Amino acid sequence: MSIDQPFTISVVLRDAENRPAVLFPEIKDLEKRSKSATSSISTVDGKKVVIQTITQEYYASKPGNYLIPEFTITVNGHGLHSAETMAVFALGEAATITQREASLEAQGNDFQSINEAVFLSVLTDKKTVFIREGFALRISLYIAENAPVEMEFYRFNIQLQSILKTLRPANCWEENVGIEEIVKRKIKIKGKNYTEYNMYQARLFPITTENIVFPSIKLDMLVTDNSAAVNVEKKVVRTFRSKAMIVNVKQLPEHPLRDQVAVGQYTLRETLSSTLVYPGESIRYMFKVEGIGNIAAIPAPAVQGNSNFDIYPPEVSQIIKRSYQNVTGEKTFDYFVVPRKDGTFPLGRYFQWVFFNSQKAAYDTLRSEKSLEVKGEDYKLANLSLTGSSGLYDNIENLDSSKRGFDYKKILREITNAVVIVLLITLIWVFRK
Repeated sequence: MSIDQPFTISVVLRDAENRPAVLFPEIKDLEKRSKSATSSISTVDGKKVVIQTITQEYYASKPGNYLIPEFTITVNGHGLHSAETMAVFALGEAATITQREASLEAQGNDFQSINEAVFLSVLTDKKTVFIREGFALRISLYIAENAPVEMEFYRFNIQLQSILKTLRPANCWEENVGIEEIVKRKIKIKGKNYTEYNMYQARLFPITTENIVFPSIKLDMLVTDNSAAVNVEKKVVRTFRSKAMIVNVKQLPEHPLRDQVAVGQYTLRETLSSTLVYPGESIRYMFKVEGIGNIAAIPAPAVQGNSNFDIYPPEVSQIIKRSYQNVTGEKTFDYFVVPRKDGTFPLGRYFQWVFFNSQKAAYDTLRSEKSLEVKGEDYKLANLSLTGSSGLYDNIENLDSSKRGFDYKKILREITNAVVIVLLITLIWVFRK
């Protein structure tokens, strides 16, 4: 693999509704970076199937062969073992892209006024978003390589829970990959080398138009103080504070579906089990929305009511990949369709999905490009109804349910039992003679 590509370790869990905490191993000479979590939910034979995949990325600082020793990961009390392997990183044209992107990320406006050797940061990748548009939140402590201090984290888990309680906005949907450990990486800020200790990261989707306020938070660290006397070390608690910040939330432009549409960047993939059928013959139509955004909240496409098809409610499945960079994935709507009439029908008339394209800042519509050809006698002629209705349950409201029906099976069973009884009596009479 190229040096700008990661070596990955993944844990795959089946039938796991909740994502477990997974602590990946440290690997010598490789740096832990991004972590992602993918969940897949589908229905197979009427049974819900959930698959969770948690992936950790490792990067090399220079080309070479890196030995990955055997290791064991504990998940839900069970040990998952991996054998020893070798990862080979080659020098490619994009060898410095990852380092360059990390440097540029840290040289944004949020860091222009930073001169401290140690500072706490709450960082977002956007300052203004549309309602239901995602943005990234990152909490990190930065320590300069030449900082004249030694420090360690102090009661970190308790502090982190307090920080998240303070920061998490009530008006946002949160998608996070979960951080069970502090992940560190090398980064440049205004030309100076720092180590970033990333404590938390997530993607947030505002569900109201209220601006999102992130107040100042504090983090206590144990700092080694050896200024009192030679060869005498004393550990003291020092507090670091972040700057407060605001993310502005914009309402979508006027539209009849403004309060219902998904926001993001999406495309359509569709499949049709057959393009030529007879009236009354069932087919499967799959409408799959894929892209970037809050996949879990994607609504079903609008299906236009008509007399040409019976369209049944869809089976829904989804795959969501959560990372700091984005929430991506797909949501599939699998329809069962029965055509009623002869003819050629562009499905774009019946299946369409309106969304707000956050990149173009405009509404967009995904329409089916498939076409269905139906040949043969109209389905209503083959129906059980003798009134010429187009559906099996048409005109059901006019049927008189007060009239008593006849149970012909019950009547036949009673007649049969009577005949058997008569035959038994006859046989008994004959034998007594």
